[in-house]
Amino acid sequence: MKSLVVAVGFVASCMASSLASACAKPAAKPEIPDAATVVAAQMVKANNDVKAYVQGVQDYIGCAGLARSEEKKELDELKKFADDFNKVIREFKARSAG
Repeated sequence: MKSLVVAVGFVASCMASSLASACAKPAAKPEIPDAATVVAAQMVKANNDVKAYVQGVQDYIGCAGLARSEEKKELDELKKFADDFNKVIREFKARSAG
């Protein structure tokens, strides 16, 4: 019986910690490379990092229960970040094509 109580307690604590970490805003935005000097391997890494960050922020917004104004602020910041990165992608592609 004692081991059952310990096992249930362990599972409950694991679930609580995973829920808490699942609803955490990503710590920092990934760095956007300089379009004038970036090479293909750096763009691939940056693209993967940005996608993971965007997904992390979207997950956070979905579970954090933010007020409407806070949610809008988060989404506006995320859109600006994505737009800045997309600008670098376009500049990189133009430079690579030339």
